[in-house]
Amino acid sequence: MTMRRFCSAVVGAAALLVSSNASAVYNANMSGVVTELMTYADGDYIYLRLSAQPATHPSCLTAYFVIPASVPADRRKAMFAQLMVAKLTGEPINLGYDNAGDCADGYIRVHRVG
Repeated sequence: MTMRRFCSAVVGAAALLVSSNASAVYNANMSGVVTELMTYADGDYIYLRLSAQPATHPSCLTAYFVIPASVPADRRKAMFAQLMVAKLTGEPINLGYDNAGDCADGYIRVHRVG
């Protein structure tokens, strides 16, 4: 095997390995009116409920969606601002999430707001 083919094979194998380890997937959307929006003094997470909250999920508790503390603060603040405007106006908002897994604090992790 030539060096060029060997390098290509190594790069290809590494790409497959890296891509197969990724488990967080944004693969579904849910639209609804924000009925609850909660923040807490003891953590940097944001919990929320929609009027169209999912009734079932294969691995997460369905009582809430959550924006976890692992999301950088500036992004959490932007998401919170969008959610607050939606709650105050009563307009529906669309959330992106993983409908098969990727829970945060046991609840459905939010990947996108808007």
